[in-house]
Amino acid sequence: MKVNPLPSGMRDVLPPEAEQQSEVGRRILSSFALSGYQRVWLPLFEYASVLERGHVASGALRFVEPESGEVVALRSDMTPQIARVVATRYSSAPLPVRLCYQGSVLRRRRERARNASQVVQAGVELVGLPSTAGDFEVIRVLCAAVRAAGLESFALDIGHVEIASSLIRLTDPAEHEGLVEALAAKDAVVLARRASRSGLRGRSLDALVALADLNGGGEVWPEAKRRLAETPAAAAAKELETLWLAVERAGLAPQLSLDFGETWRFNYYTGVMFQILAHGPGEPIASGGRYDNLYENFGPSRSAAGFALDIHNACWALTQVSPRGTLDVAEARVVVGGAVPAEVLEALRRANIVCAAAESDLRGYARAWAYPFVLDGTPLTISHVDSAASETLAVTQSAAVAAKVFEFIQKVSG
Repeated sequence: MKVNPLPSGMRDVLPPEAEQQSEVGRRILSSFALSGYQRVWLPLFEYASVLERGHVASGALRFVEPESGEVVALRSDMTPQIARVVATRYSSAPLPVRLCYQGSVLRRRRERARNASQVVQAGVELVGLPSTAGDFEVIRVLCAAVRAAGLESFALDIGHVEIASSLIRLTDPAEHEGLVEALAAKDAVVLARRASRSGLRGRSLDALVALADLNGGGEVWPEAKRRLAETPAAAAAKELETLWLAVERAGLAPQLSLDFGETWRFNYYTGVMFQILAHGPGEPIASGGRYDNLYENFGPSRSAAGFALDIHNACWALTQVSPRGTLDVAEARVVVGGAVPAEVLEALRRANIVCAAAESDLRGYARAWAYPFVLDGTPLTISHVDSAASETLAVTQSAAVAAKVFEFIQKVSG
């Protein structure tokens, strides 16, 4: 067989995985809509200057547009595109603006080989609702969407970029990169040495070094408040505590954790940052936060917060809950033999039962294409492919056949 390789980082998504991802995406977008987020469709390519203003053009795949001679880039993040849309189409619209999206972005990754470069994500952008109120809303919308996708076991991890950056700004700029690296590695020894060398002293030095160990659940708060008191990080810590208490009271996530020394997307976010973690993917299902400095690059300055949810990672986490990795909708799938009248097939489809016709080896076809059930014979008999469960349908009217098939699927599927 001739091998036709794909470009690096690309992959085909085949049935039934493609069906699952489509269904999860639909559930997520429906959840967004329930909170008033309206969907936009965004172009796959943008002028590189738009992505550069959004601080996400680094490493983007670029080419010169023949018609204009301008440099165009394949998007790696949709947030700058939303900023462009808001600045040009909704510049005088009443605030807040609530928009959502779904689509692919290209990430030129250098980590584990299994990570795909093409990432299908869904997300929301909340523009014009500042501070804790906006942060709480986007976290509430995210947690509701994760649950709507079918995942009940997950952790919400929150932090605040200003806790670490307010202390690092007190040091020599030449040391900033090294300090961030040490903090990301949770290496308190290296962090203390580099911070001392850069001139940091007293409570601020003690607070910065403490960030390497200030992570966990609510039990971290007393120590965090003691170590960060009377330092530039105190105000951000207070803001984070207000949000933490609101999220905790509302019961938005089954698990809630803190990381005072969080550093991911350090140069992008301006306030609260958060991630959704679950068993399986080995990386976040979703991430987001506040980025109030973005909109001044596109027009009037506006507060903004949002997140992106990786649909593939969400589906991966769902397989840890259901080993087959399927959703309820995938159970109602039937291979129909040639003895079944065409009007019965149409009745099944009207009842939202997926059915495909096959002339021979019905069970082999069903197994190959992930159909749990087979309907065939005279009289009509519905059977489960991987068990002895079967039932002869003592009805002839098409709608009655469809009702009996659905009833059997429900009974066998539990």
